[in-house]
Amino acid sequence: MNARNGGTIAILSILALGGIACDKKLSPEAVAAQAAAKAADDRVARLEAQLAELKAGKHAPKDADKEILDNVSKSEQKAIERQLQSAKNKADAKKREAQRLAAAPAPKVEAPRAVILEVPSGTTLEVKLDHDLGTDKQQAGDAWSGTLASDVRVAGGTAWRAGTPVHGVVTQSAPLGRLANGKGGLAIRLTEVGSNDVDADAYLVVGGKRGERNAKIIGGGAALGALIGILSDKHNKNDHALGGAAIGAAAGTAAAAATADTVVRIKAATPLTFTLSAPEKVTIKN
Repeated sequence: MNARNGGTIAILSILALGGIACDKKLSPEAVAAQAAAKAADDRVARLEAQLAELKAGKHAPKDADKEILDNVSKSEQKAIERQLQSAKNKADAKKREAQRLAAAPAPKVEAPRAVILEVPSGTTLEVKLDHDLGTDKQQAGDAWSGTLASDVRVAGGTAWRAGTPVHGVVTQSAPLGRLANGKGGLAIRLTEVGSNDVDADAYLVVGGKRGERNAKIIGGGAALGALIGILSDKHNKNDHALGGAAIGAAAGTAAAAATADTVVRIKAATPLTFTLSAPEKVTIKN
C-alpha cells in the first residue's frame, strides 16, 4: 500500500469515527451537563453586559449626587467583576464536564437519572449568614457565605434543602459619615446556592446620622438607581429616584444592628430573605 492510499484510508477512518460520535446517543447526565454549560455561558454574557452598562453609566439617575454616584458605581463594579470572574471559572468547568460526559462510553449499569427542576423567578430563599457582616470589615467585592435556613420546594420536588451552602458578594460598604449627607450603607447580594449560580436581589441596610438603621430589599434592573436614590435621600423618605426598581421593607429588620456608632452591620442571628430575579434550573439525581 503506497503512502497516498494509506493517507486516504486514515482520513476515511477519522471521518467514520466522527460520524459515529455525532450519532452517539447522549446519556441524560450528558444532556443535563450540556444544558448547564450553556446556562453558565449565558450568565457570563449577562454579567459582561451588566458591567459594560455600568461603566457606560446607563442606569445612573441624571440628577444623582456625583459623590454618591461615584461611590455606588465603583462598589457595584467591584462586585460585578468578582461575580464575572467566578462565573467564567464555573463556565469553563461546566464545559469540560459536558465534554467528558459526551465522550464517555454508555454505562453498563443504568446510572441514577438526572431530573431538572426549574426554580421560578420570584422564589424566596431564607438565608442564614455564617457570621456577622459590617462596614468596618467587609468592603465592596468581598465574598460572604451562609446556608439555606429552609427547604426550597418547587413543582416536581425539592430544589435545595435546608443547610445547602450559599455564597454572595458585598455590593456596597460605606460607614456612617463616608457620604456627604452623613449616611452609610451595607448591601449584599446572593450569587450562589449549592452548585448553582443565581440571580437575586440585594439586601441593603441604610444607616442614618441619628443612629437609625433601615433594612431594604432592592431588586430589578434599576437596582443601581435605587441604591443611589436611597443613599442620597436627605429627608429619609427612602423612595427618592427609585428608577422603577422593586423596593420593600425587609423582613426581620432586627437583623440590622441598631447601634449609634459609625459601623453599619448585618447580624447573622436572623435569617435574611432573598428573591430570585430570574429562573434557575437545578439538576437532581434520583
